[in-house]
Amino acid sequence: MEIVAEAAGDEPPVKKRRLRKEPTTLACEPGKSLLPFSRVHKIIKADKDIPVVAKDATFLISLATEEFIRRLAQASQRVASRDNRATVQYKDLATVVRKVDEFLFLEELIPWTTADAPPKRKMKQNTNECTAAASTLLDEFVVMSKKEVVGVSTEQGDM
Repeated sequence: MEIVAEAAGDEPPVKKRRLRKEPTTLACEPGKSLLPFSRVHKIIKADKDIPVVAKDATFLISLATEEFIRRLAQASQRVASRDNRATVQYKDLATVVRKVDEFLFLEELIPWTTADAPPKRKMKQNTNECTAAASTLLDEFVVMSKKEVVGVSTEQGDM
C-alpha cells in the first residue's frame, strides 16, 4: 500500500531551470530583405530633399542597412566576448565606435559613457541626513554654535 501526501503547503515550490534556447538566425531569402519595405520607404520619404525613390533603390537601401547592422553587431559581440560576456552592452558599442574606423562617423551619436551618468538606483538616505539637509536659513539663525554662546550676556551684563 502506497501513501501519497497531498498537503499543499508542506513542500516548498520547486523552481524550474530555464533552458537556454539556441540562437535563432534569420535566413534571408534571395531577393528579399529582413526589414519591412513599407517602413524603409516611409523613412526615406521623411526626408524632404528626396522627392521620388524607386522600389529598387529602397530595396538596396534596406539591404545596405541590414549589412551595416550586421557588421556593427558582430564587432560589438566580439568586444563583449573578449570580456567573457554573452550580452552586448552599450559600452561595447561605444568601444567599437571609438576603435574601428568604419564606425567612426557614429562618434557623436554613440558617445563614450561619462562618469557623471546618474546611478540606476537611488540610495536610501538616513533620516539624520534628511534633517541636516532640510535646515533653512531660519534654523541657522536660531541655532547658535558654541562660539556664539561663549560671548552671550544678559541686559545686566551677567553671563
